[in-house]
Amino acid sequence: MPKLIEVGLSEFALDTFRAEMDAKTKHILKRNILDSYAGICGSMYDTEMLGKFDRMVGIAPVETGLSVWGTGQSGTHADAIFLNTILGRRSDLLNTYFSPNKMGVAHPSDNVSLVLTLADWLGKSGQDVLRLTHLAYMLAGMFSDYYFPESVEYDHDAAALFYTTLVIGCALDLNAGELTNAQRIAGGMGLDTNQSARDRVTDWKHCTYASCALRGLFAVKMAKAGIEGPYEVYQGTAGVDRFFPHSAKMFEVKPDLGSVVFKRWPALVFCQTPIDVALDLAPRIGDPSSIEKIDVRTYEMCVNIGADETAWALDSRAGRTHSLPYCVACIFAKGSIAYQDFDEPFAGDPTLNALMAKVSVSEDPSMTAAFPAKSACEITVTRKDGTQETASRDRPHGDPADPMSDGEIEDKLRTYFFFANDGEADTVIGLISRLEEATDVSALVSPLKRRRI
Repeated sequence: MPKLIEVGLSEFALDTFRAEMDAKTKHILKRNILDSYAGICGSMYDTEMLGKFDRMVGIAPVETGLSVWGTGQSGTHADAIFLNTILGRRSDLLNTYFSPNKMGVAHPSDNVSLVLTLADWLGKSGQDVLRLTHLAYMLAGMFSDYYFPESVEYDHDAAALFYTTLVIGCALDLNAGELTNAQRIAGGMGLDTNQSARDRVTDWKHCTYASCALRGLFAVKMAKAGIEGPYEVYQGTAGVDRFFPHSAKMFEVKPDLGSVVFKRWPALVFCQTPIDVALDLAPRIGDPSSIEKIDVRTYEMCVNIGADETAWALDSRAGRTHSLPYCVACIFAKGSIAYQDFDEPFAGDPTLNALMAKVSVSEDPSMTAAFPAKSACEITVTRKDGTQETASRDRPHGDPADPMSDGEIEDKLRTYFFFANDGEADTVIGLISRLEEATDVSALVSPLKRRRI
């Protein structure tokens, strides 16, 4: 009888967690951890969201618990894991893994906030952080390569329910049998639908991975206590393989951790190339009042996700960060784009909104055929006098074929670590560069524990 997928995944998780890593893999992981730390810091701009965290923790305060970043408070372990992992995504600076076979997509850097929270709770070493991050990234890629939940209207994070369970389980020293049962319990808790990305986009768009981590924690605790989950959670008659096709292949080829796309801009990954193209083009345009129309041509997935019918009717930060016309209009309105540009009052700027109404987005079949090896975009701006300017790119800066340097990632941290004390950004950069030498992560997470509201 073939091995059940949950059994195979448990064995893979333990083997990967225990495996030695070479210098190249450690360097890739440190780049990702540093980049993710910058994204967490960027989320600290959002004091409105931090205020919601503060109120949530205050509903059921605890004397001892885990730090909820940005609030200066401790919450339950569930509070901290859920809320801290939201901060890993809220800034929309997180990195992205695209399946090379055009299946799924994941944001592996989501896992860094989870791993740092677990390490802080459990007193894990820097070497443990590298090992858990390695496991999380491998699992995120494997599920993306062989599952496509969005094809049947489940959220692309739906599979994270299973790999966060495995990561948390390894951190809490579950054995293979317990990890197998934890996956079964997690599957019994249900899958996220894709409604978070449909129609009106709300705060929940930044909570989908965090909700998986929260359920993963409870699944691990129940498995460790001996509660039995539903058997054959993937391949059973009503198993999740009914919604996630192609799982039987997931152990055949391992994902390339060097293929992760890093973001420079706090917006949807599919908006990164259009932003870069608009930045190339904007200096040639000058006065935004001279613009008659802005035509954007790009690949199908970018059109479907970044320019659906809701992308011109926006009433939330999450909606703006996921709107291609908003991002492009922002560049032509002010010549740059920053975290605060997705919030009021700039979101109500009349120049911005007038330009957004002039943006049209269409699919280019040749660009669709080239994706995901290329994530191309071309923008043509027509002035009111009839003259035109055009620019294009095959991919954003930050793509593995046009990677950000180590220095650029360090500068990204310095940019978004706006609440750092003198020299603190360089201290964090140094800590991450020598992570395998750290006996714990207290110095690394200490700045995140400050109250920002």
